[in-house]
Amino acid sequence: MSEIMMQTIAAVIGITALGTTFGVILSIAKKKLHVPKDPRVEAIDVVLPGANCGACGYPGCAAYADKIVHEGADIALCPVGGGESAAQIGAIMGLSASQMEKKIARVHCQGGLFHTKNKFNYEGPHSCRAANQIRGGFRVCSYGCLGLGDCASICPFNAISMGEDRLPHIDPDLCTGCGKCVDACPRFIISLLSVKQQVYVKCKNMEKGPVMKQGCTAGCIGCKLCVVKACKNVFADNPDIDTAITVDNFLAHVNAELCINCGECSSVCPQDVISFPVEVSDE
Repeated sequence: MSEIMMQTIAAVIGITALGTTFGVILSIAKKKLHVPKDPRVEAIDVVLPGANCGACGYPGCAAYADKIVHEGADIALCPVGGGESAAQIGAIMGLSASQMEKKIARVHCQGGLFHTKNKFNYEGPHSCRAANQIRGGFRVCSYGCLGLGDCASICPFNAISMGEDRLPHIDPDLCTGCGKCVDACPRFIISLLSVKQQVYVKCKNMEKGPVMKQGCTAGCIGCKLCVVKACKNVFADNPDIDTAITVDNFLAHVNAELCINCGECSSVCPQDVISFPVEVSDE
């Protein structure tokens, strides 16, 4: 047998022995350093909805389950699973969970294609965020929807569709309140409201009525009829309670804690910017 062959065999034997030694060491280390997986992590992951939408603040349901068990994360952060998931997680963790109130996305704008004016022709990327960066957007109204559908594109539950009016329309039965559309809108015209709050303002414009009407015919004009002709009458018998609706910066605002969903404000609004009622399911 030649010297080169003997050296080759010796090298192969040496490498094999070295690999075997490292394998044994790693096997022992794995057993010594092994941390048993807490079965509660898998149990919580099972009761979570599996949407992996990230609304809880973590990259997915499994990560959220791990954080609950090992870092004490709040058990009521999942808007998709809502109170039912929170209660089940609480049972697994031996904690009590207050019933979460379902929330859905609401659009605070009704100045769509047929009610608004453009200040220039926009030919850039089909994105509200991109359009908003060019001279503050192509709409005359700097508060309203740009209608390019960033909210619809990002919705993981197909709960948002863009209508012929180029406004987002939200299906309350599909909306889980994950909040992705809220973050996607550069104009902040979408918010998460309690499913029980039927009265809300469909406008965000804070300009005087005549100025607002230069760009949109469907916005709030700050006339205060909702306050004077409606809400003050509703609470007239109880002067200790403030009205549930106020007008600040030429825009009506609804206080959800005081609002009793009577709808009187909506009935007197000349611009029809106060929504009532909204048919939703609270299940």
